[in-house]
Amino acid sequence: MKPLKFITPIIILTSLLACNPEPSVIFSEPQPTNTDNLSKFPNRLQGQYLSLADSSVLEISDKLIQRIYDFDLKIHPSQLDSNSRLSGDTLINLTNHTRAFAKRDGDSLVTHFHSIDTLFLMNYDNVVRKFKGYYFLNKRYDKESWEVKKIQLSKGQLVISTISTKQDIENLMTITESPKDTAELYKFAITKKQFKEFLKNDGFSDSEKFVRQKKGNR
Repeated sequence: MKPLKFITPIIILTSLLACNPEPSVIFSEPQPTNTDNLSKFPNRLQGQYLSLADSSVLEISDKLIQRIYDFDLKIHPSQLDSNSRLSGDTLINLTNHTRAFAKRDGDSLVTHFHSIDTLFLMNYDNVVRKFKGYYFLNKRYDKESWEVKKIQLSKGQLVISTISTKQDIENLMTITESPKDTAELYKFAITKKQFKEFLKNDGFSDSEKFVRQKKGNR
């Protein structure tokens, strides 16, 4: 996803563009182990969902998950950095020479922001498994490691959960009997039974919620 480079105070955009932060936990195998990969996302999961955090739209098709940002952003000319120049109604990026339309609104500028971020595409390096009513997105981190996210759909609300809290990590260490260390990235080898226990212990506690806006094509 390419950032909007006209604006220096990226407080708003930083949160939007940090769509794929580095994971805190990885696994030695796709999870749960000894479980078949799905060939596509089921029809009940497909559709469009509105984020309750930032009003972006999550779109799930048969093999693809994308996040769509489409909104107007108001800024003051003083917020433009030295790599940007306003010429009439056009913002010019002096570094890559891209241009964006900007209209005046009082002493501010309004520019439109549109971006599509591909979060997950089913292939050899991105596999989906279903277990205990949840869907697990397994994305290859390196040759021997996988990042895992959990998806749950209930009554039109979609929840995407990750493992990043201290409680989750300590929970995994206890279940797998792994030694404690100070690593920034934790790697676990875990059995299906242990993974099930992790779920029962409210694992994947870092969550974002979405509300269904449109069902997928059947």
